[in-house]
Amino acid sequence: MSVLSSTLATFLSGCIAIVGRRITTLPAIVVISLFVSGCQTTMKTVPDATVEKPVAEETVGVSEPDTGLIEPEVIEEPEPFADIQTETVIISDQRTKVGFLLPLSGRHKAVGQALLNAAQLALFDVSGEKFDLVVRDTAGTPTGARRAMESLVSERVDLVIGPLFATSVSAVTPLARSAGINVLSFSNDQAVAGDGIYVLGLTPEEQIRRVVDYAAAQGLRRVAVFAPDNVYGRRIVSALQIQSYGSGVEITRLGFFNPDVQDLTEEVKAIANYDQRHQALLSQKANLKGRKDAASRKALRRLRGRDTLNPPDYQAIIIPVGGKQLLTVAPLLNYFDVDPSQVKYLGTALWNNPKLGREPALVGGWYAAPSPAHWDSFKDRYRVLYGKVPPRIVSLAYDSVALAAVVARQAESQSVAVSYSQSVLTNPQGFSGLDGVFRLHTDGRSERGLAILTLERDLINVVEPAPVTFTPLVN
Repeated sequence: MSVLSSTLATFLSGCIAIVGRRITTLPAIVVISLFVSGCQTTMKTVPDATVEKPVAEETVGVSEPDTGLIEPEVIEEPEPFADIQTETVIISDQRTKVGFLLPLSGRHKAVGQALLNAAQLALFDVSGEKFDLVVRDTAGTPTGARRAMESLVSERVDLVIGPLFATSVSAVTPLARSAGINVLSFSNDQAVAGDGIYVLGLTPEEQIRRVVDYAAAQGLRRVAVFAPDNVYGRRIVSALQIQSYGSGVEITRLGFFNPDVQDLTEEVKAIANYDQRHQALLSQKANLKGRKDAASRKALRRLRGRDTLNPPDYQAIIIPVGGKQLLTVAPLLNYFDVDPSQVKYLGTALWNNPKLGREPALVGGWYAAPSPAHWDSFKDRYRVLYGKVPPRIVSLAYDSVALAAVVARQAESQSVAVSYSQSVLTNPQGFSGLDGVFRLHTDGRSERGLAILTLERDLINVVEPAPVTFTPLVN
């Protein structure tokens, strides 16, 4: 059994061996602030992070290069705003136990260890004296997750954080519900959410809503989408279709491609409607050549060097892929006359890599992701302690463990019972974490305040900052 208590004796001794007392003097970068019965408790956090890869769970990244992230203006951190209510049950020396399900062995063990490292930082920063994190290895499989959950149920934990993958979440759900234990999972698959199971991962639906809303506000209402023909791509298209209802956004062209095929020339040519536009140019040139007037000759000269007569029938195109696949699609679109100066390229958090800005066609494109305001500082702190750059997903671990620890510490300070009930977890005003504001809904979904970002060469710039509070929910 692995239990990380709030004293963190083993963790601190390891840190001191590396950096002496520096860990105790690192500044608080973000404040996760919560109110309990009018008494403020501050939760020191560390910077921005995390984007779970799309539904294909095996694609979770393990590292990310250093980034230069630029905010256009200083945004004040939100004031404490989450009024967490606790039960008025007097307790004595009761300890809080929170289970933590991670893939600490198997093919995803590097990600699991990084999540555990971030959780240790959260414990050191914010936990009280009577808080224990009970760690169990899922081995990254549904069977392993089920066995680990059985162990946590026998430990009588108050809350479970994790597991990482949707299949593992499905495996632990019956046990959690039977035991009456709420689960804060790291999945982004809304299909596994509900009835005490919450998904904290960044969903493609949220990203599409945010970037399409922003594009529409800039007057870009005719939109195309070129998506991989898989579960993730279909979620993107479904989200766009839902978003288009009543928003004034029109989907003028839709294309899918096989994500396992490297040569996408024909598919890109089709979404660009290149053949028809090229033929229209040839017809126009032939028509002008048949005329002898000066105006026709002048118009013909203006068509020199062009491949198509008019831009596509859309003002923006969504390309929900990243990495090498994005570096294949974007230049091909540009080659087939989907000119980025005429058509805005839109993406998802899969674009969140400054090296992608080295592709000229992507420079100036927009995508929605958590605010990058604090990531560099957190990354530096993590690297000092653990000797490597963390994957972005680790902020899920930090935020969820810190939230659980703060709720417990506040209850401890008032000598009342700790409650991780639905009413506590789904506070409509939400919480402020490493990735900005977030809140949980009763149906298990999470909602996040996302920034609009743009790529430059080796840089990610903020076009529109993330919101720092949520609008009230309407019943």
